[in-house]
Amino acid sequence: MVALTRVRVNGRAVRRHQFWVRHHKNSLEVTRFASRLVRMADPRIDPTVPPSGDGCVEYLASGGWWFHLRRCASCGHIGCCDSSPSQHASAHAKASGHTVIRSFEPGEDWFYDYETDEGMEGPALAPPEHHPLEQPTPGPAGKVPRDWQRHLH
Repeated sequence: MVALTRVRVNGRAVRRHQFWVRHHKNSLEVTRFASRLVRMADPRIDPTVPPSGDGCVEYLASGGWWFHLRRCASCGHIGCCDSSPSQHASAHAKASGHTVIRSFEPGEDWFYDYETDEGMEGPALAPPEHHPLEQPTPGPAGKVPRDWQRHLH
């Protein structure tokens, strides 16, 4: 049986499927789909907020460099990954309480929750979904030291 109900997501009423399945051969797939719908309505994720820029906010201000970029799924803050020298994305999560991030790298659409230390699924976020393709990794161009690998965590 499939039923539609209304739930609130970021203050908006939306429809969500609820499934009651008994002894159905596709119950696992239905359960996974329903579970993904619930995660898509996660209050820690605001899919309408655009990213704060095209690079690590703190390093762009200070003239530093980063290895990979992460996007706060709540406020759009772009910070550098935990392999980068200053780990600004996880520092933002600790300071703000925004524990869910999404990769801000081209070709990656995974989410991660610092609180549970687990990957998770989430909805499409407001564009852009990654840093500019012409921006190198590590980046930004001209700021990365020659021995950058020695500075990674």
